[in-house]
Amino acid sequence: MSAHLAESSPAAGAAELLSAVQFQEALRHVIRFRQQLPIADPLTSAVKRIEQNPAFAQSRLLTRILEALTYQRGEFRRAEITALDAETFAMVITLMDAYAARTSTQADWEHAVEAARAAELGAGG
Repeated sequence: MSAHLAESSPAAGAAELLSAVQFQEALRHVIRFRQQLPIADPLTSAVKRIEQNPAFAQSRLLTRILEALTYQRGEFRRAEITALDAETFAMVITLMDAYAARTSTQADWEHAVEAARAAELGAGG
């Protein structure tokens, strides 16, 4: 029986990894944060939040989400959904909506990712 448990363990871990698209779909299914108001300029707000606290875990996750939206790639753990507080969650949902609506250019998104990465590097991340 222990051999069976050892075999199922990697499969269970693999189920917890989500592609960028799967992560976005999972975020949309979380209802508990939907009461937050949308952010007016989510791209600028996200970069400012990251620049204010670049070493903060939510800021690092927000940078990864920005990268995933911008380049349509990345992997996330399902548990990372719960790492977002209500305000950051609302920002991420608004970012996803803004990306889908193409309210900013691809260059704007790439610039936001570069600024977020620079803030993290400046913080030693």
